[in-house]
Amino acid sequence: MNYPTVVNGIDFKDLVYLTGSESATDTMKVAVAFGKEHKDVLRKMRKVLSQCSPEFAERNFTLYHENNELQNGKPQPFYRMTRDGWTMLVFSFTGQAAMVFKEAYIEAFNWMANMIKLGKTNLDAERNALMLEYMKEKDVASMSGRLLNRWGRVKKPSLLTKLERLAKQSQISLPGFNE
Repeated sequence: MNYPTVVNGIDFKDLVYLTGSESATDTMKVAVAFGKEHKDVLRKMRKVLSQCSPEFAERNFTLYHENNELQNGKPQPFYRMTRDGWTMLVFSFTGQAAMVFKEAYIEAFNWMANMIKLGKTNLDAERNALMLEYMKEKDVASMSGRLLNRWGRVKKPSLLTKLERLAKQSQISLPGFNE
């Protein structure tokens, strides 16, 4: 299944950014994505914060302030959040746009699960093929070792003795030239 990155005219890639080595988003981006006023998203955020555990809130939400040029440089609060924080916030939204987003989010996870499963299946098949090749080569090497051992201990000496005997027998003896 082909999963779009654009839902309701918003590209998922515009919602998420890197902070160091972690992915994050913030309440301003969520407001734009859902066509909501930022103050309404902040109100919903505060309600989510009041209902989740302090440990979850500390791990997933951080309050920041940004100078707002439209309000004469007055600091505007916003929350930066992790993927888990985003999920908690957005899944508290209601309405048609929220439902479309939730469905797309679920489909994205299903797609990723299928990709992981497919990758695991491909890795398992590759591993099995390599193990089969390994076992075959090991058997060949083992057989070769036994044959080499047999050659050195039994066959080579026996064949050299026979060749030497034949070499002696094939010598023509001329009368009077006995040594």
